[in-house]
This record gives sequence, C-alpha cells and structure tokens, in this order.
Amino acid sequence: DAQDSARKWYEAVVREVDEDTVKVHFVGWGSKWDTTLPRRRREGSAMPPPAPLWTRTSKWRERIAVGDEVEIRESTSVVQRPKWHRAVVLAVGFEGEVPREIEGGAPLEVYDDGGGEGKTGRKRPLLLMGRTRQVLVEVPQEMHNIPTSPLRHKTNAGGVPIPQPPFRRWVNLYSEEISRIETHKTYKKGAGWSGGGGSASSPATLRYTMESKREPVEIMKPFNGIHGGGFVRESLRGIPAARGTVGLHNLGNSCYMNSILQCINQIKPITGYFLEGDYQKELNKANPLGSGGRVATAYGSFLNDIWGGEYSVVAPRILKQTVSMFAQQFNNNYQHDSQEFCQYLMDG
Repeated sequence: DAQDSARKWYEAVVREVDEDTVKVHFVGWGSKWDTTLPRRRREGSAMPPPAPLWTRTSKWRERIAVGDEVEIRESTSVVQRPKWHRAVVLAVGFEGEVPREIEGGAPLEVYDDGGGEGKTGRKRPLLLMGRTRQVLVEVPQEMHNIPTSPLRHKTNAGGVPIPQPPFRRWVNLYSEEISRIETHKTYKKGAGWSGGGGSASSPATLRYTMESKREPVEIMKPFNGIHGGGFVRESLRGIPAARGTVGLHNLGNSCYMNSILQCINQIKPITGYFLEGDYQKELNKANPLGSGGRVATAYGSFLNDIWGGEYSVVAPRILKQTVSMFAQQFNNNYQHDSQEFCQYLMDG
C-alpha cells in the first residue's frame, strides 16, 4: 500500500528500489501517476514509506460477491487515459480454477515481470500477487458497443449468465481493469442505476417521455449563434412510441443523412440482417478499397440503438464520423445529397 500526494492510500506495486527511496505504481492508475516515496520513515518527511499490502487499504477483492458494484475500464478507452464505468458483478469464479480467455476487455498497460523463478521476463498486464481469479460483470454503458441486442436472462447449464463482451464480460479480479466502486468517479445513488439496465453515467443527457402536455425542452443550443456550430447532442433515453420508431438528432445540417437512415431502417431484410448479427460473418476486413468492416460495424451499432427500446432520440454521431473517415466530403456541417450519402454507406 502507498499514499499519494492527496494523502489517500491505494494498493501499489514497487517498481524501483534504491538505497533511500522506492518508486511505486498505484494499482488501477496510469503509470504517469507513479511516485517516489522514502524507503524508511524519516523525520520531517511529508510522505510515509509504503506499507504492507492491505494494511492501509481494504481487502475488497477477497470479499467480492454477486450483486456488488465495481468500476470497470471502458473497453475502447485509451491505455493512458482510461474511462471508468459503474458495473455490477453477476458471477464470481473460483480461486485456482483455470482462467478463462478474456474477451472484449480494455487495453491495459504492460510491465516487465522481472524474470526470475517462475517468471518469463516478458511484458504483460499486472496481476496483483499473481492471482488469476475472475469475475463476470455487466457494464450498462457498454451496451452500445455490442452489435446485437443484449441477451437478457440467458444462462448456461451452470446457471451463469452468458457473456456478451464488452457489455457482459469476464475480467481478472486482481487486474487493473477493475477497481473498487468510486475509486475514480463519484456516482449519485439511485440516479437511474440498475444492475441490468441503465446507468447514471450513461450517454443519455436526460430522460424523455412521450407526454402530450409536457412543455417543450431545449436540449442544447449553439454557443456561437451559428446554426450547426457548437452543438453537442447526445442520444436521449426513453421509451419510443413504437419499436424502431426513434427520432434522429440533427448534428448540424445532417438532415440529408437522417432522412436516408430512416428510409433504410424500414427495409426489413437489411435491418434484420444487421440486428441478428449475420453481417459479422461476411465482413471483408482485408479489402484495401473498403473500410475494414468499420462502416458496417458502426451501422450495426446504430440499428441496435434504434431497435433496442432504450432511446426515444438517437444521435448518429459515431456512424457519421465513421463514414466521414472514408468519404471526407461528409466531414463537416454542410448540406449534402441524401442519395450520395446512401451510396457511400451501402458501399461501406
């Protein structure tokens, strides 16, 4: 255990040792936060030396149980700037069992294990005390990162929920992919959180309901007075009037895109093909003239939001950005032709 400059204690690993100081890495934090501490207690020193593991911090990993809330790294976050989301534990693996292959996990920093007896000298993600116990977690905010609808209440023969990474995935309990709840963020209790549904920190900016007498709500407005400039619109959680009938935010003169997306959404063979996930088997990632499957994957995620029953308004931001990567003429807030956008979308 080691204390940081804010005088908070964290689980830590010693990285370097010299005669008077030790360099420690705080578990769950990027290496940029590594700090040097005195090796022994010195009079007048503001920082205490490291303490034995779990003498100043909680043994929460040993007491983990189904239903506990934890923090999980977002699967698509950058290694040195990870995003953290609240998650719920669905199952806890047994100590000493053969570790499962981790799928859909977040990228983690790797460290030299130091070689020596029982070690390889390779760089690999940190496992505290070398322990390999795993837990199955559900991360509501990762629901938009899966290509198909979430598998609700599906379990295997042993009664364990079926993984659907990264939304529902196994993680190493003693890795840097998981932290104690409210280690990195503070969460508002009861603010729309439920273990298998929405999250208080979800992409939605507010909850929206279909009420005929409700006063109009201004969601966002431009800060510079220019239409299409300065907008930050996100998807709105709510129950749509009918399944698949979801509004699309104008992302700044993006009506050309929204109109064609609404039309294609009503072509049942195409929509069913993506919602069932069949397109994944036919992605041509090796085609030098294509997008490596990224446009199709972004469109599949978009349809999942449209038909998932969780949003009343969707902001197709990721889809627009993905298409714009391969058709630069759409990488702006100008007006464009709907048919031209449709051609590039279908080609991707």
